[in-house]
Amino acid sequence: MAIGVAFGMMSAFFMGGLYVAGALGAIALILMKFFNISNPNLWNIMGNRAWEGSTNFVLIAIPLFILMGELVLRSGVADRMYNVLSRWLVFIPGGLIHSNIASCAVFAACAGSSVATAATISRVALPSFRQRGYNERLVIGSLAAGGTLGILIPPSIGLVLYGLIVGESIGRLFLAGFVPGMMLAVTFMLMIGAASKIWPGIAPKEEIVTWRLRIGGLFSLLPIAALIFAVLGSIYFGLATPSEAAAAGVTGALVLAIAGNSGMLVVTLIAGYIRKFPLLPPAVRVCLDEIRKARPIMPGDVRRNVDRMVCILKESFISTARTSSMILLILMAAFTLQFAFAAVRISVDMAEWVASFDLTQLQLILMLVAFYLVLGTFMESYSMMLTTLPILIPVLSDADVDKVWFGIIMVILLEAAQISPPQGMALYVLHGARRDTDRELSEYQGVLADTGTINDVFVGVLPFMVCMFVVIGLVIAFPELATWLPDKAKGNL
Repeated sequence: MAIGVAFGMMSAFFMGGLYVAGALGAIALILMKFFNISNPNLWNIMGNRAWEGSTNFVLIAIPLFILMGELVLRSGVADRMYNVLSRWLVFIPGGLIHSNIASCAVFAACAGSSVATAATISRVALPSFRQRGYNERLVIGSLAAGGTLGILIPPSIGLVLYGLIVGESIGRLFLAGFVPGMMLAVTFMLMIGAASKIWPGIAPKEEIVTWRLRIGGLFSLLPIAALIFAVLGSIYFGLATPSEAAAAGVTGALVLAIAGNSGMLVVTLIAGYIRKFPLLPPAVRVCLDEIRKARPIMPGDVRRNVDRMVCILKESFISTARTSSMILLILMAAFTLQFAFAAVRISVDMAEWVASFDLTQLQLILMLVAFYLVLGTFMESYSMMLTTLPILIPVLSDADVDKVWFGIIMVILLEAAQISPPQGMALYVLHGARRDTDRELSEYQGVLADTGTINDVFVGVLPFMVCMFVVIGLVIAFPELATWLPDKAKGNL
């Protein structure tokens, strides 16, 4: 009976539009009140469980990774990265559309968030595509699909949350997500190339840039590459925990933001101070004078740069606080619900119920894939994971399912949920960015904005969802795609 009441309340609360954290917490409290009368001491244990779950040291990684992504998002790094990658990919059939996937894959390794990735790259890319006459549905579909790489390619907030709930190593999950993440990006690009060959009109040929511009542009990617290596390398080589690596990433992102917005000003100021040293060689003094002449400091430059950096930091902190609060509150409610399910034996009953079907491991995974595909059409991805995992953990344990392997399958399914009509969050973010771009272009050109409907976004993502199903099938058929790298790096547990 408790199972039916729990699922009935869950359906009613979510269809009624109740906030996810409130819904999960309310379900836990109601279940404990009416189905656990015999042991009132569990109320105190329940409070301790919520407290222990919310004070886990690994949780620090979540706001830090979000802050790192916000700083990279607002520092102008995405613009430079997109321009450099587009120079290397224009010769492939599909032209600049490949730049969307490649840029999203690189940016995802910094941001860790699918929505942030899609929002950032779309605002950089959409004006260029509009001017060049690309098929808008395919462009928007590539941006939506590329944005979802943020939840799989490490560092991923989704993998951090999954690891916390199921008790798996975050480092192993990050390693496991790398190969499937790259496979997914390559599959997207292969699909774009094939579509461009079959229907040449969807992607006009681009002018090939010189090798000098291509190679020269790579130098601007070195800072972002160094940031990714500092974060992921420190985790993979065992030099830092995920929380420590996230803190290093925030520091690196802050340095990139300062360098990108105030770099030359800082260089000129430093050159001016060094020039005042009395024992400085004449040749060095002349060199410093040349630097100061090349970038003179005009009245108000310092104030404007300081104001810009304060604005970047303020927006980053506010956005980080908003997103982190939402995620951590849901996580605390999910831990509470997990305890309530265990206390009233829902988890045990669910495990026994599934075991009664005598399903093989493959049949269980396929059933869960179908379940999440349906659930993703009307539920947000993180909410979907945090709501269902407390129920699934004992079921997966009884079936002896590798939690790292299943975590990768689940995260790809969550990616599909991000772009699954009608409730995929990334779809609405992209449609909003598309309207903003159209409005800005119409104001600049003096014409009325002509924005299509969100149906264009729904149609554009469908080929990319097929690619996701292909990769899910490959990971299910060949578990080594997810488990080989963590087993090689950290040993087979």
